[in-house]
Amino acid sequence: MSTDMLLDALDFDLIADVFVTESISASPAELHGQLCGYLASGVGLPLEDWLTMVAEFCDIDGWKEEASRAAIVELYQSTIALYQNGEYALVPCMSDDDAPLSERGTTLSQWAHGFLAGYGLSGHKPNLSDDAKQVLQDFANISAMQADMQDLEENNDNETDLTELVEYVRLSAMMLYSEHHSVSNDNDAGQAPLFH
Repeated sequence: MSTDMLLDALDFDLIADVFVTESISASPAELHGQLCGYLASGVGLPLEDWLTMVAEFCDIDGWKEEASRAAIVELYQSTIALYQNGEYALVPCMSDDDAPLSERGTTLSQWAHGFLAGYGLSGHKPNLSDDAKQVLQDFANISAMQADMQDLEENNDNETDLTELVEYVRLSAMMLYSEHHSVSNDNDAGQAPLFH
């Protein structure tokens, strides 16, 4: 599957629509952050365990629509494949560039909060490098900025700062993942197994 197709599964609006269909009030960005954090900790996450985590996170007993479950499975599969394929193409599932700056900033903070929660939920406490410890501290700081992000004014400086922050978060998540996993440089060798 191409990187573009994998990235399509991480589209914030797609997951937000699933949440609306399923009457879920949680943040799609936070859910994806939790998945990314869990995987980056070095612990495997079977699909059924992921679906159980989603149900707990979203406070649901089951799916109203099979298409909703399929989108959540695709989010999981694509995230693993993007982590593994060696292209460093993983992106946070957050509001896109058409959304107001404040919304993008807020969803980035929610993603960082989810990442830390997922990293902690994995229960894996590896010996972290100083760089990894710094990343987790930075993610905690970004997570704590939600209120500030909601007041973010639309201007070029803030746009540039947020773009750089998103790129830092994206690359840092990949760096943490690669500390605990071997990442393939061969695009086909590292594909995640697909489950249906």
